[in-house]
Amino acid sequence: MMMKGKFCAAALLAAMLLFWGSCTKTELREEAGGTVSLTVVTSDTQTRAPSGDPADGGGIVVDESGNPDLAIVIADSEGSLVAWYPSDFLTGLSMNVNYLSECTTEHDPSVNAMASTVRFTGIQRGNYTVYAFANKSGLSTSELTALRGCVSASGIDALQLSVESDQYPSFTGVMPLSARASLFVNASGNGQVDVPLLRPVARVSMTFRNLTEEDISIYDCRVSIGAMNPARGYLVQNSPDLVPSYDRDLEFRSAGPLVFGDDPDVPEEYLRSTLPVRQVFPSIAPERTVGSRYLCTISFRVKKPDVTYDPDDPDTYDAVTFPDLPVHDSRSSDIQFLKRNQFLKIETRITKRAAEFDYSFNFDVMTWTEKENYLTFD
Repeated sequence: MMMKGKFCAAALLAAMLLFWGSCTKTELREEAGGTVSLTVVTSDTQTRAPSGDPADGGGIVVDESGNPDLAIVIADSEGSLVAWYPSDFLTGLSMNVNYLSECTTEHDPSVNAMASTVRFTGIQRGNYTVYAFANKSGLSTSELTALRGCVSASGIDALQLSVESDQYPSFTGVMPLSARASLFVNASGNGQVDVPLLRPVARVSMTFRNLTEEDISIYDCRVSIGAMNPARGYLVQNSPDLVPSYDRDLEFRSAGPLVFGDDPDVPEEYLRSTLPVRQVFPSIAPERTVGSRYLCTISFRVKKPDVTYDPDDPDTYDAVTFPDLPVHDSRSSDIQFLKRNQFLKIETRITKRAAEFDYSFNFDVMTWTEKENYLTFD
């Protein structure tokens, strides 16, 4: 049973300890080769900052014993799945007797936190692909069944996430995280790679900011961005990460009102109004005659002063439309793609010029959160 509330994965540290004697390939199989250890610390400490709310994809859910909602799969150079945790995670394969996995959870006094250690035995010299899936409980039943039914690395790479509606990706309570790392292990046990556990989606927000000295109310706001892909994506990062034929437009809608009065004594956050944040799968801007970039259309109605807004009465509002705005950053560089774990912030700024309002638009892509969960194979 999963604990209620928020649990933060403060750090993910994995140490690979691989050792071989002067023995033949047959002897290696008999002696089960080396050992791979993955240690997960699942509670806050004074020296390690929390990494966020699991519902936001910034943390890892744990159960009452402190065990993380985590699955690990290791594939060899031929794409065969040779080891996994938990041992019954993959339903279509049987664990080779030479590859065993186990997990223990205990208090780690060095960090004053619960630490879960997953150990694999039987890892030989060579090239491997290591997959990690955290918060797998956030997947739908069909998606989790498909993941557990994989019999090869190519099957895992091909796993897609769909949505219950065309409006936005939805997950059941927590957002899944995934990672994939290519690792070469030589006879001395040397080999190291860092890979972040990433959300399968990016985030997009739309904010209005009132920079005037007047009260402003925005109604019937519609914002659309072509080919932003709110429909379908991959569970594990691919190159390219965009699923073909699923480049649907992203659209925000709000009846309003969105923006309220300006007051120098009011905190700045009250002078902004943000539409509900949306999630999209990784996407690439479509090719256009002027290059690859997204185009954004923003339309809304500004209520006229001293009247009551009536959507059926054009005399109560001014209709404003800005079609096909190029989505580029403050340096006028076109934003050509949106990756998982990124955050596209769109802000419409309203200023006063003579008797009319003036509008400007700002687009900015940044990391969703500064805190990330890393797997370190060392």
